[in-house]
Amino acid sequence: MYAVELENITKRFGDVVAVNNVSLRIREGEFFSLLGPSGCGKTTTLRIIAGLERPDSGVVKLHGQDVTYVPTHKRGIGMVFQTLALFPHMNVYDNIAFGLRMRKVPEDEIKRKVREILEIVRLPGMENRYPNQLSGGQRQRVALARALVIEPKVLLLDEPLGALDLKIRQEMMVELKRIHHEVGTTFIYVTHDQGEAMVMSDRIAVMKDGRIMQIGSPEEIYLHPKNTFVARFIGEAINLIEGTYSGGKVDSEIGVIQLPEDVKLNDGSKVTIAVRPEHIYIGNVEGVDNVYYGKVLLKIFKGSYVEFHIEVDGKRFIVFRPFRLAEPLPDTGDTVTFGWKKDSANILLE
Repeated sequence: MYAVELENITKRFGDVVAVNNVSLRIREGEFFSLLGPSGCGKTTTLRIIAGLERPDSGVVKLHGQDVTYVPTHKRGIGMVFQTLALFPHMNVYDNIAFGLRMRKVPEDEIKRKVREILEIVRLPGMENRYPNQLSGGQRQRVALARALVIEPKVLLLDEPLGALDLKIRQEMMVELKRIHHEVGTTFIYVTHDQGEAMVMSDRIAVMKDGRIMQIGSPEEIYLHPKNTFVARFIGEAINLIEGTYSGGKVDSEIGVIQLPEDVKLNDGSKVTIAVRPEHIYIGNVEGVDNVYYGKVLLKIFKGSYVEFHIEVDGKRFIVFRPFRLAEPLPDTGDTVTFGWKKDSANILLE
């Protein structure tokens, strides 16, 4: 059973196509993220799932039932937004209990459910505090508790961590992942921050211009991007080399590039080779298939690793090398050997 199914969803705002023929299936209990830059259609897609926007065409299903024209309050979903929208005049207990009271749940059951959810979000004993007495991370947990306490079949989260500072945001990523594992509800999370999506998600849909570019696990999308947009958007950096395929190799701007044996293309095909910076060796290139010589333009210390910018025939490569105190590193201006094993390269055709 799928928790959510979108079939050929299109939504226009005037001349702008915000969502363009999107189809996807989200599994029961999955943490699924919609990831992409501003204006890519991810929030509109979420609002269509919520019933806050009606698609111009296509079908929305929740647990196998067509809900395309079902109003939001009858869809059995919970929502958490960046603004949180906690009631400032209510304490934590009443904020969390609000949805249960609207559903006419008996007060004894409300008390039990609120206490249980406060334990899950790790805010026991906070019932009598007001939102202005809480930290940003605590307010986020209250908003999450309020959405989860009604036991929604699907929880929608629209950039809920965007207003938090970096340290609290990192802590909340781990907490959201833990809470999702504990409650088992289907989470659908919208973000432009790839770090959030990579840390928390079971699967990610990368969006651009209202279309889905790729769906896969964080590992699949990072290691095997399907096109140059995904390759550039995911990860801190990537090296892209253009060339022409011929006889199992690529003639490129830096010379011949060896490819994995299972790559079979038509001779003359234009391709882009994608190589992640951490998959490139520098200095010791024994056993490496593709080896080149270049000049170190920049050397940047980043704590656990060092980032090198190396130039070859006018082409700049970014290389990450783990930092170890006992190992000497090249300096800016040095000529170095570097390269990658052929299995580390991805072939992009678009």
